[in-house]
Amino acid sequence: MNRREIVEALIFSGSGALPVRDILKALPETGEEELEGLVDELNKLYLETGRSFRIERAAAGYLFVTREEFTPYLRALHTPARLTMAALEALAVIAYKGPCSKGTIDSIRGVDSASSLKSLLKHQLIDIKGGKPLTYYTTAKFLEVFGLDSLADLPDLKQFEEVFREESGAGAGGDA
Repeated sequence: MNRREIVEALIFSGSGALPVRDILKALPETGEEELEGLVDELNKLYLETGRSFRIERAAAGYLFVTREEFTPYLRALHTPARLTMAALEALAVIAYKGPCSKGTIDSIRGVDSASSLKSLLKHQLIDIKGGKPLTYYTTAKFLEVFGLDSLADLPDLKQFEEVFREESGAGAGGDA
């Protein structure tokens, strides 16, 4: 058996992003750099043969994803999870602030976040750690959904400040 096909079978067997450490455990003679090369080979093969999917890195692992051009067909079959702006705000606070309490989330947002937190829990984008007070944290599914390897891959908040500053300047008589 070829290592490339073994890697493919391992990733295919995962129910989400299969952690790199698990793949390397199954193939102890393979290093992380070689694994990355094998995944690149598989993706090249998928592209050359017109496959509808590829392998992406997310949540410190690898998973199969459908290529973007197939999205309209998938939407016809599957209803994507919809999050309100309030839920996205709460999720952003949790992602950027790190594990935090509902009180912290509410104070940053300036409103009660109970329904947003329930929605995020339902979609498995966050989870709760026990203790007093309870703390909310992002899950591996959050990383998978947003295509992140870790929270360190989140965009820098300063980038958003620059974009908003540019947009507000343009909207107030800037470039027309």
